[in-house]
Amino acid sequence: MAGRSQDRSLREELTCAICCELFSEPVMLDCMHHFCKTCIQGYWASGTRVPSCPQCRREFPSRSFRTHYLLSGLVEKVRRCGSVGHQHRMRKHLEDALQARQKEMENFLQRKRVTQEDICGLMKVSGELNFKIRTQFACLHQILEEEERAVLAELAQKEAQLLAQLHRDVHGLEEGISVLQRDIERIEQALSKMEEVSLLEVESLDIRPSVRVETQPAFDLEHYRDSCSGPLQYIFWRRMLRSICPAPAPLTFDPESAHPNLVFSRDLTAVTERSRAPPVPMNPRRFRQCVNVLSSQTFDSGRHYWEVWVGSKTKWDLGVAAEAVDRAAKVKLCPENGYWTLRLRNRTEYWATTTPWVRLTPRRAPRKVGVFLDCREGTVTFFDAGDMSHLFTFHQVSAERYCPFFSTCFSDGSDNMEPMRLCHLSL
Repeated sequence: MAGRSQDRSLREELTCAICCELFSEPVMLDCMHHFCKTCIQGYWASGTRVPSCPQCRREFPSRSFRTHYLLSGLVEKVRRCGSVGHQHRMRKHLEDALQARQKEMENFLQRKRVTQEDICGLMKVSGELNFKIRTQFACLHQILEEEERAVLAELAQKEAQLLAQLHRDVHGLEEGISVLQRDIERIEQALSKMEEVSLLEVESLDIRPSVRVETQPAFDLEHYRDSCSGPLQYIFWRRMLRSICPAPAPLTFDPESAHPNLVFSRDLTAVTERSRAPPVPMNPRRFRQCVNVLSSQTFDSGRHYWEVWVGSKTKWDLGVAAEAVDRAAKVKLCPENGYWTLRLRNRTEYWATTTPWVRLTPRRAPRKVGVFLDCREGTVTFFDAGDMSHLFTFHQVSAERYCPFFSTCFSDGSDNMEPMRLCHLSL
């Protein structure tokens, strides 16, 4: 309503006082009043000789006026806005703007819902991780507390045994001291009566040692201290390693699965590629197209962790493969083909071989890579084993049996000759 009232007020301001219509070619008199050009000319033509203003009656020396172009433009705009076509266009423009804003509102609401779902998901996962971390640390605390109780109990037992022995020695010595004290008193008494008794009485006195006390060898306090000292943190770290689940898998390479160009160390923990392939037995399990190899160990359940030394190699592939992968053909490493791997190319380009590949940006170049396979959860996770920083996780991993997978990639002369090694963590 306020808008229409403003429109009426504006139209009244732009209405000629003579014809009562919107100005047509508005002109301004010296008294600052406005009229249509034809209206003021007609008014002056039909009136007295002296021209005057129809509104304020001011007389002018001549019939002169000034064309008001600004007012003319404003009048034209008001006239155009009042047309049916313009109103239709304005309605269409507003409807389009409304529709666009409504779509934008729907988009914002959808994004808000997604963000709120992310918040809920984050809170849920954080809670689960919090519980998992607390549980695992509780296990570590329990191990340490049990070790602490056992060590303190052993120390207390050893202390009690040594104290009992030393107290027995003290008791024996005290008894000996009492006997010796009595002998000393007898001998002193005999000495004091030497002039009063005969020599025969003195000779008959038994002055042989009257007591023997058996004691342990001298107690070595430093030996006791040293036997209960030592590098406690290292000792219990070794014991805690035995409780790790999963324990690091002591993998070895499987030569029967290896491409003919691959050669191995005697203990089957190091592999490198050479340009000339030695003769090897024909084997359907052998990779033929790429310098790939599997481990001798395979898994179908449980959780497993291993580490691979890649050092300063310029390119490599490693991870997990389904045991049933096609080893005769050259296939793309991707989950659809049964591979869940990380790869290095061009010295600095790290990729997760998802579909499509995902470029990784580790904080530093990993020299040792840790691989964690969780068959129950269906995940394969990669770490920089130097500081255990997370590199990438594959989800929805599924196969009947899993094999640790490795590819040295071709050596390209001497650029990529460094061996790939399986790390054995001794417990």
